[in-house]
Amino acid sequence: MAAGSALNSRPLLAVTAAYRDDRQIAALLLALALPWLAYTRLYFWLHPRHLTFDGGLFMWIFNKPDPTCGLTRTFAWMWRGDLLHAVSVYPLGPLVFVGTILVVLWALAVLVLGRTARLSLPGGQWRVLIAISVIALALNWASKLIWLGM
Repeated sequence: MAAGSALNSRPLLAVTAAYRDDRQIAALLLALALPWLAYTRLYFWLHPRHLTFDGGLFMWIFNKPDPTCGLTRTFAWMWRGDLLHAVSVYPLGPLVFVGTILVVLWALAVLVLGRTARLSLPGGQWRVLIAISVIALALNWASKLIWLGM
C-alpha cells in the first residue's frame, strides 16, 4: 500500500453530527417503520378478526404475488421467534426484519442523540451492493412464483 493512499482512505463507518436532512430522513423512516412493526406484531391477533389487508395492486391486476408478497407474515413469525416459518413464507424476510429493526434504532439515535452513522463505500462497491440486493430480491420472487405456480 502506498503511503499516499493510506492518508486518503476514509473509515468504512463514521459517526458524525446529524444534519437537518439526517433528522428529516430519520423522522420519515420512523413514521413508516413504527406503524409497520406494530401492525406485523399484532398480525396474528388482527387476521382472525378480518382486520388485515390481503393482497395488493400487483396481485389484483396480474393475479400473481408481488416481490414483497409474504413479508407481513414473515415479520409476524419473526415477532414470535419462529425463524423456520418466517423463512418458509419469505426467505429474505428475516434479513429484512433485522434490517428494519436496525433502521429504527439508527433513526432513534439520530433524533435523540443528534449523531448519525455514515457508511462510506466507493461508487463501485455501492453498485455491487445494489446489484446483489436486486438479484436476491429477484431470486426470492422467482422462487415464490415457481412455488405457487406461474
